[in-house]
Amino acid sequence: MCWEQVGFAIEACLKAAVMKKEGLNRWPSTVDAPELWTHDLYYLAKRLGIDPTTFNPRDPAAASWKMTFEWQRGHGYSVNKVPQRYADQMYEAAFSSNGVVEWLAKRYQLNI
Repeated sequence: MCWEQVGFAIEACLKAAVMKKEGLNRWPSTVDAPELWTHDLYYLAKRLGIDPTTFNPRDPAAASWKMTFEWQRGHGYSVNKVPQRYADQMYEAAFSSNGVVEWLAKRYQLNI
């Protein structure tokens, strides 16, 4: 899996958690909530009350969260692609047992 795909997967999970937390039964339109139409993982996490600058370093998912916030949508447009080993590390940060996706699924009771 490549860097860009993993980032989009994390983004989708964050948006699912926002929907769950805010009791949304559909994704709001750009008119209703333009701020949610973003690829900014940091912003989406903050919307959930997750502040990466104060994330508990003892939490097993802390390193995964740190890695997650390295992703930016603009990387997909770069001429210099992200090295495969770095993409593999991002995959682990997202989908391992201490990964961000698992953490979000447990905390927000997501069926993913």
